[in-house]
Amino acid sequence: MGEAPRVQGGLQAEIMTVLWRIGAGTVEQVRGGLPEGSGSAYTTVQTVLNRLAERGLVVRTRERNVIVYQPAMSEAEYVDSALAATLDSASKSARRLALARLVGRMGAGELDELRELARGLDKGEPGPA
Repeated sequence: MGEAPRVQGGLQAEIMTVLWRIGAGTVEQVRGGLPEGSGSAYTTVQTVLNRLAERGLVVRTRERNVIVYQPAMSEAEYVDSALAATLDSASKSARRLALARLVGRMGAGELDELRELARGLDKGEPGPA
């Protein structure tokens, strides 16, 4: 998979989080899933969704008389792409230090899960989305 366009700004991130959680939705469904008190108007959410679609992060489909939006990739695929792009642009020492810090913040249970996931990926298993 190539590098995914980056989410830009807080509202785009919140909208993508909602879409990853609900899978697909109309403007009103996405708006309803935003954090309490975000106060984003219908037209603002619609504009952001359309911009995300133009950039390839969201897919639009017409279902009868409404537009339904869904993520173009899973959250895991997006994070993988963003991390890979960031790490690829870093020096070897910076890359190792960043990865060591990420792993260092994990609890023992998470590390065991990560090892198991890595073994599965080595065997060609797809892993969770």
